[in-house]
Formats: sequence, structure tokens, C-alpha cells
Amino acid sequence: MVEFTTPPGTRDLIRQECVDKRFLEQHFRNVFTRWGYEEVMTPMLEYYQTFSIANMKEKEVYKILDASNRIVTLRGDMTIPISRVVATKFKDSPLPLRFQYCANVFKVKERLSGNQNESTDCGVELYGVDEPIGDLEILVCALDALSILEGCQYTLEIGNRNFFYNACTALSLEKSAVEKLADYINRKSLKELQDYVDELAISEEHKHFFKQLPWLCGDLSTIAEARSIAFNKSLHAILDELESLCHQLKELGYEQQISIDLSKLPRMEYYTGIIFDAYAEGIGDSILSGGRYDQLTQRFGKNISAIGFAIRLDALATLLHHTPTQKTVTLSYPTSMQTEALKQAQKLRETTVVKLLTDNTIKQIQIKEEA
Repeated sequence: MVEFTTPPGTRDLIRQECVDKRFLEQHFRNVFTRWGYEEVMTPMLEYYQTFSIANMKEKEVYKILDASNRIVTLRGDMTIPISRVVATKFKDSPLPLRFQYCANVFKVKERLSGNQNESTDCGVELYGVDEPIGDLEILVCALDALSILEGCQYTLEIGNRNFFYNACTALSLEKSAVEKLADYINRKSLKELQDYVDELAISEEHKHFFKQLPWLCGDLSTIAEARSIAFNKSLHAILDELESLCHQLKELGYEQQISIDLSKLPRMEYYTGIIFDAYAEGIGDSILSGGRYDQLTQRFGKNISAIGFAIRLDALATLLHHTPTQKTVTLSYPTSMQTEALKQAQKLRETTVVKLLTDNTIKQIQIKEEA
């Protein structure tokens, strides 16, 4: 017997799953609209060159040949195509530009990883507002969107990719060394990290920096801890900016929702500064991620500073469930009274959800409210 199922990493959504997901989507659209973000839609298919420009990992991209034998890909995220749009269609437009989206994205994940190859992202992109002003706007917008999690424990972790990479540059580390250090720190493989750092031809002070980096996560006191291992002005400047940003978020009432993670390294190569992820109790992976990417539009021919974030709708939908406030009734009728039943249903639908049911065991139209 032929088994009809969906490809690996994809799944069907039915009934309440659809209700939950659409409710969340509408919530985020409303929040982003109130912040002044206009909607943008890009094709599901993009030329492979568009994503290769942004150095997206080839093994994560779905590739297809079009009718002209050009390689096209299913979009792997929305930041890259929106940056293409901004750099081409809005290259002469006044700044800032604010865009929002809600769209499916596609990434090839490892089999049995539990991750979906097709997922829905809702997010915003802010172009033409430099740090730290743009950083604060985007972080507060993200926290505003996550207000729907009231009653659930969640945290927005904030870091800066330059705290690690500027240190590597200052020490003139080779690319292979930087990649190994980043891998160990990302995986929190402390023993491998310690052994590898001990082999590097750097001072004990600098070795201590890399060994301590994975531990620099927690409340706002983490910044003070980081100052004790920061070994040049560039690293201290990053901490100064991060501390100022956190104090502003504290003044706005978000102290309980934010934390620091200076070992945080970006998933995407194009990030250039602040990076952040949100985590909610009961969900293993991040529900929101974002950061600053000031050099991405330059790859499409126009240099514009930018920052944004994406919310993973599918992950959140497993945590939050929406109960529609509108009541539902079942209108049962014998076949002979179908026209009259449709008239009554039409009137009821002005305020009620109506389900029709043909029932020849009854002689009159019956209306029953569902529990």
C-alpha cells in the first residue's frame, strides 16, 4: 500500500493548530503596525546567487533549476530578500525604512534533529537607524511583541558578536583558530575549549579571556564580570554600549525580561553587532532571534545600516492556545428546508459561527450552541 505523507521536516496543521497559529500571526501584525512597520512580501523562490551573496550555508538551502537552467532556491530567511528589496527598489528613498513580514522560510535541517525544514517567521527590519538608537527601538519592539507571553516565563538574552570577534582580531588569530574557538564556545564544550586555548601562542591573560567567555551569561551584573577580563579599549567600549542599553531597558520596566550572554555568537554570518535571542519555558530552542547587520545591503549595491528580528511562530504556537470568543452553533435541517435554513444561517453569521448539518430525522430547523 502506498503511504501518503509529507516530506521530512514538514507537517500538516489542522483545526486548533491553525487557530493558534493565525491568532499569533494577527497579534504580531497588530504590534508591528502600531510601531509603524509596513508589510513587505517577497517571492518564495529567489535566485541562488541572492543567498550565496550572504554566505548562507549551502547544505541548508533547497536548490532547484528553473526553465532557463538557472539555480533558484526556496528562501532560507526573510532578512536577505528584504535587504535585496531595500537596496534595489528603495535605494533612493528617504530613511529610515521599516518593514514587517509573516512568511514561510525553508532550511534543510539534519534528519532526526526535531527541527522543521519549513517554518513560519514573523518579524521586522529597520533600515537607516544606527546603533544605539536603532538597537533600543528593535529590542523594545521585540519585548512588546512578546507581551503575549504574559503568565509564561521568558527571557530575552542580549549579547554582541564583536566581543568575541574583536578579541580574535586584536590577537591576530588565524581564521581556522577563530572557527574552532567559535565552535567550542557555541557548543559550550568547555574541556575542548580549554585544551585548545592552552595550545594557542597567546598570553595567559588572553587565554583566560577565552576560557571565561562561556561563563559570561546571566543578569546585568555579568557586564561587570566581563570588565575584569576585557583586555583592550574596543572590548570595554562594547561593554559600555551594552550597559547603557540595559539601563534604558531597565528604566522602561523590562529588567525582569532581559539577561546578558557575551558568549552568544550569531547563527548567520551577516550579523555585525548586537545579537539577541528569546527563550520561553517549555520550548527548547529560541522563539525569537535577531541582531544588527549593517553590511548586508552593501552586498546588493547600497550601504544602509540595519537591524531586525524574527519570531518563530510554530514554536510559540505549541506553547500558547487561543480560545475563540465568538460562539459556534450547529444548524440542523431536513433536506426539504435547505433554502430556509440557509436564510437563517445567513442572518446568524452576522454575530455567530454557523455549521450546517443535514438531518432528515427531524421535521423543523434546530439550532444548538456548541460547548
